[in-house]
Amino acid sequence: MKLPPLSKRPPTASALMLGLLVATVTSCHVTTLPPPAPSPVCPKLREPAVIPIVPEPKAPLCGLPAVYRRPEWPTTLGSTSEQELAPAPAGSIALVVLPDTQYYTACSYSHLKNQGTFIAQERDRRHLLGAISLGDITDRNSDEEWAFARQSLSPIPVDFPLMLTTGNHDTGDHGTANTRESLLSKYFSESWANESRALRAVMTPGRLENAFYSLDAGNYRLGVLMLEWAPRRKTVDWANQVLARNLDHRFIIATHAYLYDDSTRYDYATRKNTQHWNPLEYPSAEDTLAEDASHDGEMLWNALVRRHRNVFLVVSGHVLNQGAGRLTSRGDSGNVVHQLLTNYQMLDEGGFGYLLLLEFYPDGKTLHVKTYSPSLRLYSYASGQDYRLQVEPPLFTTPGG
Repeated sequence: MKLPPLSKRPPTASALMLGLLVATVTSCHVTTLPPPAPSPVCPKLREPAVIPIVPEPKAPLCGLPAVYRRPEWPTTLGSTSEQELAPAPAGSIALVVLPDTQYYTACSYSHLKNQGTFIAQERDRRHLLGAISLGDITDRNSDEEWAFARQSLSPIPVDFPLMLTTGNHDTGDHGTANTRESLLSKYFSESWANESRALRAVMTPGRLENAFYSLDAGNYRLGVLMLEWAPRRKTVDWANQVLARNLDHRFIIATHAYLYDDSTRYDYATRKNTQHWNPLEYPSAEDTLAEDASHDGEMLWNALVRRHRNVFLVVSGHVLNQGAGRLTSRGDSGNVVHQLLTNYQMLDEGGFGYLLLLEFYPDGKTLHVKTYSPSLRLYSYASGQDYRLQVEPPLFTTPGG
């Protein structure tokens, strides 16, 4: 989503009043008068009624600008509990999904570090195999924000697969997505990713926007295919090759913008601007050369996802509004493909550190999706935040075998 620079926001009303009060007190030299006698110079300051009380704005001072907010959008998640009501059964494995973290980096919030610490502390207990970032790691694609993200995620051990890709705010000048240039691979290099021993291939040497990771889940292997913001045609061609060559893996595809919050795929061809923030509406999508043409969700479904029987899950972020959506479709081979949207950046403080836990039960058929905040130490059981999905065919079954 294209947002104005934070530096252009007007000062809050409370800040203006504080400046007015300080200026008034200074000009009257109140501090030179012997308290508690009334001041003959500034008697008005003894009368609180003449100083208007202006409440703080409901929108955070740093984060999603008030102009983009809507009254119906949540500021926090409901139906929360400190208790995990249904712990995963023995033998389960899990992945962590980190939705848009752009305001954590832009505002220097501790939520991203809390997420990294949670991953490090819970790795063994929850049998975490890896963590997937959905892009928009930063807000303005700046060195300062990328350095903050790298430092915040430093609690995660180097041998743990942390799988990253770009969102629109991670590309272009000041995160405007006017080009595809990103500082991602400057701060998270290919050699860094190789430390986890999960990285199997990248589309472009030295860059992580498009990458294939392989995770050992015991009696089956999970493949994670990370795709750049608004995947280009040459990216889709590369991804098709990866999926076709690795039929022994069951694949998750992660990309920044794919599903809309009405639980339909982004589809500019038929929906146009009724779906906000479609990837095709951004400057980097204007080049329609064959190798650079961008894909929205429906285009990606038809050109990639539906064609491969070993794909069972797509995860994406990017969308504001309620920030949650879910769609289940069948691929061309009859395989079930679950498609999930998760994004919390419209909450106060850019999301309160909420993340997704994908728990894969040992039956190979059950995927339990949970929402948890390490910052608040709360689970959310609100609608669309805690549910189970059935994987078909089961994960330990080689598709087509």
